[in-house]
Amino acid sequence: MTALTRRRSDNDQETWHVYFGDVHVGSIGLRAGVPTGADQWGWRVGFYPGIEPGTQRSGSAATFDDARVAFEGAWRQLEPTLTEDNYESWRLSRDFHAWKYRMWDEGCRMPTQNQSGWSKCFCGESIPVACDAHIRSVHRGIGL
Repeated sequence: MTALTRRRSDNDQETWHVYFGDVHVGSIGLRAGVPTGADQWGWRVGFYPGIEPGTQRSGSAATFDDARVAFEGAWRQLEPTLTEDNYESWRLSRDFHAWKYRMWDEGCRMPTQNQSGWSKCFCGESIPVACDAHIRSVHRGIGL
């Protein structure tokens, strides 16, 4: 079984992104703007695309350790309901968005920006509007 891992976010606030393998499945972090008497830590379990909206779970806790325990409990309930297709939907979206931003950074036009519906990828290959197969086969994992 794949273990959950945490990676520190690069935002100004203390936030930890939680991963199941290569899929970002939630986060634990300090809550902003809450009164000092309220729970200072928040957690969120779920990812989109991949699982339906409303399936996500979230809550608050007084300490990081309490938030981590609550997160893990919610994950234990959600994880058995997921299939590889759920994770794959998230991965495809991750890779598409990373590819799109790379296209923009490289000054390449998207196929939808050309009247012909075709463009050149930053890798040099001609691509149509329906370029998902190209991204999956040539740029798989670009968003890692």
